[in-house]
Amino acid sequence: MPHFVNEYEYTPDILEESVGAWWDCKFRDGYRSMLVGFILIAALAIVMKRPVLLLAELAPLFVIALFKFKKKKAIQIERERVDILFRSSGLSYRVEVGGDISVTSSKGSNHIRFSDVENYIETKNLIILFVKGSMTLAFDKNGFREGTKEDFLSLLADKMK
Repeated sequence: MPHFVNEYEYTPDILEESVGAWWDCKFRDGYRSMLVGFILIAALAIVMKRPVLLLAELAPLFVIALFKFKKKKAIQIERERVDILFRSSGLSYRVEVGGDISVTSSKGSNHIRFSDVENYIETKNLIILFVKGSMTLAFDKNGFREGTKEDFLSLLADKMK
């Protein structure tokens, strides 16, 4: 089994990218549904020659705005949690991957089984694991001390089959 070590500071940028990616994935189907609804309402208004139906377009737009608001609020709440818990010192992570995933931070350590990882996503700077219980675990692409991000992504692709 390959071994990986990833270390990074949980900066506001990493926090925003990680939490934002989770919310984007969570609402992906909702965004698509609202887009389909928006198109169908417009088509119906055109076919029926009832421009007043275009007012119904406000409903999907409202829902999309609500999704964006919830994402922004979740990022704000996570920032507040980190500020309260780690106000005097920064939050750093060391994540080791072998037979399982070992996460060590200034708050202690935890183990995550690969069977608890539901999916993963690659963002601009991170590889984010989606873990059961609506949790995420970020890996900084530049934070690999052992192994490479390419080999890690290959391992994830094999594990997620």
